[in-house]
Amino acid sequence: MKKTPTVAYRQRLPWLLLPLSVLLLVALAACAPGLLNPPREAAELPGAPPTSEPMVMRAPTPTGEPYLGQVAPPSGDGNPTLTLWVEKPTARYEGALRELIDTFTARHQISIELVTVPPELLPDLVTTAATTTTFDLPDVVLAPLEYIPGWEEQGILDAEAATAILEELGPDSFDQEALQLVSRGGQVAAIPSDGWQQLLLYREDWFEEKDLPAPTDFEAMLTAAEVISDRTNLIYSFNMPTESSLVATTRAFEQMAIANGCQLIDDKGELLILEDVCRDALDYYRFLCNSYCPPGVQTEVSALNAYLSGRAGFIVATPWALAAIAGLDDDYRPTCPDCSTPGYLAENTGLVTTIEGRSAQASPQNLGVMTYLGITTAANTEAASTFAHFWFDEGYVDWLAIEPARKVPMRLGTPDEPERFLETWFELPLAGSDESIADLFGQEFAETLATDVVNANRWGYTQGEGALITTIFEDLTLSILLQELLSGYYDADRAAIEGYKRLVELIPDYEYYFDPEPTPENP
Repeated sequence: MKKTPTVAYRQRLPWLLLPLSVLLLVALAACAPGLLNPPREAAELPGAPPTSEPMVMRAPTPTGEPYLGQVAPPSGDGNPTLTLWVEKPTARYEGALRELIDTFTARHQISIELVTVPPELLPDLVTTAATTTTFDLPDVVLAPLEYIPGWEEQGILDAEAATAILEELGPDSFDQEALQLVSRGGQVAAIPSDGWQQLLLYREDWFEEKDLPAPTDFEAMLTAAEVISDRTNLIYSFNMPTESSLVATTRAFEQMAIANGCQLIDDKGELLILEDVCRDALDYYRFLCNSYCPPGVQTEVSALNAYLSGRAGFIVATPWALAAIAGLDDDYRPTCPDCSTPGYLAENTGLVTTIEGRSAQASPQNLGVMTYLGITTAANTEAASTFAHFWFDEGYVDWLAIEPARKVPMRLGTPDEPERFLETWFELPLAGSDESIADLFGQEFAETLATDVVNANRWGYTQGEGALITTIFEDLTLSILLQELLSGYYDADRAAIEGYKRLVELIPDYEYYFDPEPTPENP
């Protein structure tokens, strides 16, 4: 039986309302006031392949009806049914996920309603389901780390159910830092499934030709940007997401900030964005992007296009880019002058996951993004527990194999075989090919991808402020601020002040508030 939910969503309406709600949210987003976003147009480099999804990577139009698998939907006292929400994947990815669901249904006689949601709409849909009667929450949701603590605090996720499942699976079989990031009061908000590291990919052949060190710190990145930049030939040496509607924009800056010693908030709950190390990180970000990135707003897709076409020496990217660089993505292909040779770009791509800032407090830092499996407070907990056990055991390798570059296992193995899943991950083929990441990019490259994915220094989690981070990512507070900074609305000092003011508004009864100076006016 369903548990009694702790938030107001008691009435169940037909599932057709969910796709309609998705379409409504898309329309509202398209019509949102332009005042939030600086008046800059997204730019594509001449000669680059067209950008298929200019605003958000891999977010096609919303799905229609939920997927029920090959087993007939339940009726009367037949199979119980679970609803599962995941971020909308590619067509190949979704097909493999449906096969996995069919296997589960055949083995356990529990049907699955699969609803795939565009990533940028997932937080809005979950919140809408939790606070209105438009439609119900799912039983199970796969979501990024950034949303998990806030959803648990809001009563959307059932920490008791997740913790019970974790105890049955064996907590020691999971990455301990991934558990720590979502732990509160001896319970976990959700169970860590898989993760990936933010990457800095660079043209190793260009760096060697110009006798440049790998871009592992602020100084090396800036030197490389200066040397590689060749605007006469339309080579803008650096590229990264800067679009205000992308969580990737905040993530890209967060890594720079923590590498420079900038934490967003301390253990007492005091905001730190006005500290010198944070202002310096903002200033470095502004100078690097405005001096060496292409003009206009950039996305993960436009950054990848620039790299594939030979118009960028290094980019901030997710491991999604690796299939394209290896020539395995039909939508994105290497077109650089030397890329007619198969495998050329993969053989000449270097990888950096950890960078270091330039302040006295700087230290090498990576940025890991984890996906968690959450059991909601509306769930049929018995059926959801059965699914979770299947997910992390019988179906786990099949899930990781769908897109191994972005699915480093957070369950490393089983109590009997402690590294079973991690060892298997290294052998999984990339993008439907017959070759693993190590085969295509080298064993060292693959080991770097899988090493220390979780960074406990990510903003707010170890300080007990995960719910604040959820709000920041849901509202895109810092993504908007960062685009305004690059657009010239503020210099770094004023951006820090404006950021402080906006963050204070997100913290009820903030104890440390003071008015550093009046909010600067936009020019």
